[in-house]
Amino acid sequence: MEFSLDKSKNIVVNVLSKGGVVVLPTDTIYALSCVISNENSLNKILAIKGRDISKGIPVLVPNKNYFYKYSNNVNKMCEKLIETFLPGALTLIMKKKSFISNIISGDSDNIALRIPNSKNLIKIMNILNSGITGTSANISGKTHSLLKEELVNDLGDKVDMIVFGEYTEKNNNPSTILDLSNNKLEIIREGVITISDIKNAGIKVD
Repeated sequence: MEFSLDKSKNIVVNVLSKGGVVVLPTDTIYALSCVISNENSLNKILAIKGRDISKGIPVLVPNKNYFYKYSNNVNKMCEKLIETFLPGALTLIMKKKSFISNIISGDSDNIALRIPNSKNLIKIMNILNSGITGTSANISGKTHSLLKEELVNDLGDKVDMIVFGEYTEKNNNPSTILDLSNNKLEIIREGVITISDIKNAGIKVD
């Protein structure tokens, strides 16, 4: 059965709330998603991807309040980035709070947070009252795909549900990643949002 995110939000919430893993369309790429407080689901995502725990898993959140809920070091620079670029294709690496799973943080004390530009995903997370994982929906070492056939072939028997979404060419790019965990800005990956975009917002880039 083929699901669309707009028509299947309640089903997605039900599956995620019961510990399921769902492939979800975001505003950038497809994500392997589960509720971040469920250790069994997080371990399942690692197994699906064939990914080492040391790499950590990025997290999608519904609003900026979750940066304060999940992180210890939200400063003025972080607030400026949130207000300027989120919701959108910007992931911010922050110091995590102690209750966040080590599977999320990997070999660090950090958490990577992003507010997706998707009203449907935000509604789902608000109902769950939780962030969800936003790691790319692919086997580690294999390029992420926007093709339904590849998603089904690679992940169809490994996840509880696959939800498809409409994409344009510009969506076939991951988010930009900035590390703010040491209270300074370090560019980890330049994606949809460029360094120039960040500088033009009046934010200093070393």
